[in-house]
Amino acid sequence: MTAGGAQYNSSGIQGVGVADVADSLAAIDEVVFRKQSYSLPEVIAAMMNDFTGADMLRAELRAAPKFGNDQDLPDRYADLTAHIFHDALAKYTNTRGGPYIPGFYSSSTHVGFGKRTGALPSGRRSNEPLAASLGCCNGVDRQGPTALLNSVARVDSSLAANGYALNLRFDAGTLAGPKGLQIMTALTEGFFASGGMEMQLNVVDPEVLADARAHPGKHPGIVVRVAGYCAYFDELPDTVKQEIISRTRIELDH
Repeated sequence: MTAGGAQYNSSGIQGVGVADVADSLAAIDEVVFRKQSYSLPEVIAAMMNDFTGADMLRAELRAAPKFGNDQDLPDRYADLTAHIFHDALAKYTNTRGGPYIPGFYSSSTHVGFGKRTGALPSGRRSNEPLAASLGCCNGVDRQGPTALLNSVARVDSSLAANGYALNLRFDAGTLAGPKGLQIMTALTEGFFASGGMEMQLNVVDPEVLADARAHPGKHPGIVVRVAGYCAYFDELPDTVKQEIISRTRIELDH
C-alpha cells in the first residue's frame, strides 16, 4: 500500500452460465442443422414465447446432447465458450494497469441471473437458474459422476486463472463405509489427473434438506456448499435453497 502496490494487480471476472451456452449451441447444432427438425426462426419464436404451445419443439431441444454427460458436442462448445470469454477479457486492463483474468464460479448469482434471462435454445424456460459455476445445468447429467467429471475436465483449466468451482451432491448413504471412500477417492484423483481444477462436495440427504426448507430452525446445524463458499442452509434465500435441492443426486455403485 505504501510502496506502489502489489506485484500482481489482476482483477477476476467470473463467467456464469458456461453450460447454458454450451447446451444451447449444441441444441441448435443438433436440432436445426444436423437433424433439421426445426428451423432457427421457429426455435427463436418458441423461445420468445417461453415455449408456450411448443412442447414438441422444446422436448427435442432438451433431448439434444447436454454438457455433463461425457459427450463430445456440448463439451467442445463449453471449452469454446471458455476460450471466447478468456480472449475477450485479455484485451482489457483494470484501473491499476493489471490484467482481467477469468474465473468460472457463480457463488449464488446464477440464481439471480437466471431470473433476468429469458428462455434458451437448450430448452430452459425463462427465470430458471443458470448452471452453477462450471457444473452442468440442473438435472441434465444422466450418465453418473464419471461422465460429469470428464465433461468438466475437457474445459481447459488454464483459462480460469481466477479459478472455477464444481458442485457435486451425494446422498450420505452412497459414501458410507470403506468402499464408498475408495470410489470417491478414485473419482477425485481421476478428475485431477485429467486436468480438473476444483470440486466441492455436499453430502446431505435431500429429504433432510427439503424438511429443513419446510421447517426453518428444525435443522440449524446443516452447512452446505453453495458455490465457492459454505453457508448455513437456514440462512440462505429460498431460491438458493431450491437450487441446492434441485441438484442431481449422485449415487455410487458399491
